[in-house]
Amino acid sequence: MSKGLVIVVTGANGGVGFGICHRLLVQLSSPHPSDAQPFFKVVGADAVPSHGILDEYEFSPDAGVTIIMACRDPRRAQDARTRLYRLLDEHVAGLSPGTKEQAYAAAFRKTVKLELEILDLSSVKSVLDFGRRASDKYEYLSHLIFNAGTATYSHLDLLGFTLDFLRFPIHAIQHPRRNIQVNGVLSKDNLGYTWQCNIFGHYVLYRSLQDLLVAYSNFTSRSARVLWMSSLDSEPVFDPKDDWQLTKTYHSYQASKFQIDLIASELEKRTVEALEAGRVSSMEETVAPHGEIHHLIVSPGIISTNMSSLLNIWIPGYQYLMAVAFWLVRFLGAPHVLMSVFSAAFSAVHLALVPLRHVPTVRNSPQISPLDVEYPFWHRYHGKTSTRVQALRFGSENDRWGNDRPGVIAVPVWDEHPNAGEVLLERFERLYQAFDMANADRERAENGNGYAKGNGKAR
Repeated sequence: MSKGLVIVVTGANGGVGFGICHRLLVQLSSPHPSDAQPFFKVVGADAVPSHGILDEYEFSPDAGVTIIMACRDPRRAQDARTRLYRLLDEHVAGLSPGTKEQAYAAAFRKTVKLELEILDLSSVKSVLDFGRRASDKYEYLSHLIFNAGTATYSHLDLLGFTLDFLRFPIHAIQHPRRNIQVNGVLSKDNLGYTWQCNIFGHYVLYRSLQDLLVAYSNFTSRSARVLWMSSLDSEPVFDPKDDWQLTKTYHSYQASKFQIDLIASELEKRTVEALEAGRVSSMEETVAPHGEIHHLIVSPGIISTNMSSLLNIWIPGYQYLMAVAFWLVRFLGAPHVLMSVFSAAFSAVHLALVPLRHVPTVRNSPQISPLDVEYPFWHRYHGKTSTRVQALRFGSENDRWGNDRPGVIAVPVWDEHPNAGEVLLERFERLYQAFDMANADRERAENGNGYAKGNGKAR
């Protein structure tokens, strides 16, 4: 069996997901990927991990990299795969003939695979079916990159946005507040639509593929990685008791991204517990038994993608006006405004490839504080910024001249609900188990023989 990476990217047919696939292909076609080089200063980064799990990759063109493009629309997915192969061919052709780099890239091109899989995150059955197909087809998975997302936008308050931009141009672009959303939208499973597409569907996907991630670690002695795509607009703008599926709030997109921060940080906390103590205090089934899976939070920054089409803007030349606005605020010093999805993919690809000991954490980088960054909307809803940190979020950044770099900011604790992540994880798990059992019952009924293949989980 090959030791090549097998990476799942959700929403890979467009936007940042496409950019992640493109950047992975470019980076992995190099013997020394620049995105895999350490960037942050981390205390104790030179120490060898003591738990027996390797934290860096040995890149080989013959290992065979597989990128699984998990998409809802088969036609768009096929078009995206064709484009990605063409972009990789153009990259390889642009390398100097006769060099080691060109020879490596040419060998990589012969072994790399872009696989298409249908995945509709608004349907739990589709997610569970994906997990079953993956278990049948692949012996392991090395990465899950949870990129896909949506929002229930109705329109853009153009006048309000214009006024915001004239008064506070950087803030208006990096933290847009005039993208009007509607509430009460439900999925086909009768769950909050944005909540299910952005986070719960991904949680179900993680649990469905958990055994394949552990299999990778067992085979290679390296940790598998799950990257959860958050946002600069992550905010605690929901009632964690009565609106955890985000059907009442008019800020379901921002709230879903904050839930991603909560869930990912809670899972990573349990992973650290498993590594240090050999066990976790509760809900052992949600993490790998020996800390084989790490969970990281990432943000693509601000980029104009297909998400903007949900705003129903029919103004001639609007996209060109926004491009000018993006260039302006970047020149003014806005680090999070990116001009291409390839640049927006920087942080995700860096976290996917860099040695884990060079990734800052709350414990090894105590100098990173919520006070290092501005949280204007945290102030609006809570009156103050928390001085405690629950996790770190990594984001794609660039300077005013367009030089890409990874950045990191603190995710502060929700003071009023300090255990929100633990509570949400318990609710997510109960709901996942209910859907998984119902799906197994449905399969038994369809097969007529009392047998359901399921997703490899004990029931």
